[in-house]
Amino acid sequence: MLKNKKSIFARIAASALALCLLCSCSHSGEVGVRTVKSVASRNTISAESKDPSALHYSEKRTSFTAKAASSGLIEMYIDDATKTFCIYETTKKQYWSVLPLLENIYSGEELLSKASMASIKVTGGTDSYELNTQDNSLAYGKASYTLTDNGAVFTYDIFPDEKTAAKQKYDKTDIGFSLRMTVTLEDGSMIVGCTYKNITGNPDACIESMELLNYFGAYNDTQEDDYLLVPDGSGAIIRTSIYDESFESLSFAVYGSDPSLCGSDEATPAIIPAFGIKHGGSAFVSLIQKGDAVATVHADKATNISEYNRVYPSFDITPVKYEDETLYISNTASVDELSLCYRFLTGQNATYAGLASACREQLIRNSVLSTKTVQVGDYLPFCLTLTGAVRRSFGPFSRLSALTTFEQAQDMLVRMKNKGINNVFVRYTGIFSGGTDSEDITHSSLLRRLGGSDKLDELYQYISSQKMSLFLDIDILSSSTGFSGGGSVNIKKDGSTVTPDNVLAEATGKTSAERTLAKVGKLAKTVSSVLTDTRYNSFTGFCFNDAGKLLYSDFSDGGLLRADAANAISSAVSPLSTGNSSMTVNGNFYMLKNIDVIVDMPLTPSVAGSGAYVSVPFVPLVLHGIVDYAGEPINTETNLEETLLRSVEYGACPHFEWNYEPLNKNGDDKFYYDNTINEAAEFYSKANEALNDLRDARMTDHYEVADGVFCTEYDTGAMIYVNYTDESYSTRGVVVDARSFLRVN
Repeated sequence: MLKNKKSIFARIAASALALCLLCSCSHSGEVGVRTVKSVASRNTISAESKDPSALHYSEKRTSFTAKAASSGLIEMYIDDATKTFCIYETTKKQYWSVLPLLENIYSGEELLSKASMASIKVTGGTDSYELNTQDNSLAYGKASYTLTDNGAVFTYDIFPDEKTAAKQKYDKTDIGFSLRMTVTLEDGSMIVGCTYKNITGNPDACIESMELLNYFGAYNDTQEDDYLLVPDGSGAIIRTSIYDESFESLSFAVYGSDPSLCGSDEATPAIIPAFGIKHGGSAFVSLIQKGDAVATVHADKATNISEYNRVYPSFDITPVKYEDETLYISNTASVDELSLCYRFLTGQNATYAGLASACREQLIRNSVLSTKTVQVGDYLPFCLTLTGAVRRSFGPFSRLSALTTFEQAQDMLVRMKNKGINNVFVRYTGIFSGGTDSEDITHSSLLRRLGGSDKLDELYQYISSQKMSLFLDIDILSSSTGFSGGGSVNIKKDGSTVTPDNVLAEATGKTSAERTLAKVGKLAKTVSSVLTDTRYNSFTGFCFNDAGKLLYSDFSDGGLLRADAANAISSAVSPLSTGNSSMTVNGNFYMLKNIDVIVDMPLTPSVAGSGAYVSVPFVPLVLHGIVDYAGEPINTETNLEETLLRSVEYGACPHFEWNYEPLNKNGDDKFYYDNTINEAAEFYSKANEALNDLRDARMTDHYEVADGVFCTEYDTGAMIYVNYTDESYSTRGVVVDARSFLRVN
């Protein structure tokens, strides 16, 4: 019991620290919303380019006359005519330019580029203005730059028209913003920073959104192995050499859309704030360092010679919503500074594996990822999600039903142990008030119908004796019953809610259940309560469910906007992780500093794959060896065999979601453990042999060796071949059987 006492003391100490740590993240100002009613329509006024060839293109390579800086294998040069720059990579003599080059334009090509250092969408009064550094600053003589010791500072005073730009004194209704972009070369990388200010003093004007370097590295002279790297799922590449006339531009919302903005955002969620380009023998990866919580990554593929292959970020600076003739405008900006780090690679390193390695190094340097490595044991972890209780609907009535009690969980683990599954990471959901429809965690308790504290402790004693792990699943950001002190408020000043899909719809009788969102600014109280209420329970650690996949603004008094909310949530995890291992769901990167295990990490892209759109393990290449991770439950996927193979290809732990009690009596219940335990045990035996001693290794490369056959390499020299085809494949004197995998050392 000494271990348990130490754990109790650690949690009490963490509880005392929670208030100090979280209060330091509190927002300094009040979040308010200005409401403008009876707005019949909202006009969008776009900038018209007077001379696209002079404003949105650099003439030629020799236009970059002023050398600003150099670092490692890259040099920075300024185009004085356009007040932009390029990066020259000395090994491959590759130019990465902010603007496309006129000398590369094909005969008959239309000048369609809207390239700029930055473009902004401004809310002014009830209208919006789409402005950019080239048409609304350079064209008016309001763009300039100064050289620094290791780069340059660019200043753009942006106005909607030339008349306003020429003024010496501004009226209260004038619109004008100054952008200050700092470009610095250091350690072979390019750091781009951007700040802004309202220079006319118009209280009704704000920057709604901003794009940075929207054509940096853009090209239309594609080569065979060129691609765009996008943060879809665990990563995807868009092969630009494969013609696809039907391709439509894509958007990826970093950390998902903001439910408090009440939008129908169609952007695909992304867990990592990174993107990249490969062109010829060179490539770059960009990591969003500041502003990631409000960022969206955009990708566009050229479908004719006048278009460009490009990928770039935009940022939602100030929350704005127009609906039902009412305009809602936040009084506070989400961020006041943006920062991106670009890493450049050449030759054999210019692969998505090389880009991932550079990204990993930068994330560790920025303290987003830990320097620690996974502690390898005797067996590969088998991630198991168990459901304690669910609320079943019976017409107008409902009641809680137990699907897996604590005693039943132990019985299941004994059976798994007997079948050779020797290391189980148990994520136990639905064990607190409300079951899987969890209530306010600060007023929750363990469900007695599952066995109560004594039976939970007995379960943990068995788990601990078998060197397994028990993670208690908690929701700290949402509740099915609301919050006693009130929940968060959306931009329309209504209560903020989310309606997640219910994977156990068959058992509960409802496909989804609305949940109220908590005030993120009150997380200190939540954390302290959780630590206090669980201080006498025995378990390995917490699994952060909604905190790993849900990020939103709170417009209530004392609320936090999205960027501050990300910091607050990340800080909340720290005291909850003190003295314990921790697990999270989904794996948004702002959560990962104190995390040991990720479950439900997306291993497949949301966009349908094709010959031009290919899933790659970019995120596993970044994370492997730092944390254990697993995809969504294998038994819930349509193609069980293919999902098992992908988990091996991506270096993921197997993950199943089981109940002890069947949901139906038809014999086809995919969650009933007895239906898939034999297949799981058989697969686990093979996966354990192939992957366990690689858990702390770095994944160094990944590539397709033949159609449907992939190879993943590790820094130990191990190579894992995965064959998705119906025929065996021979390589290096070994044979990879059809629909199977093989490790070669």
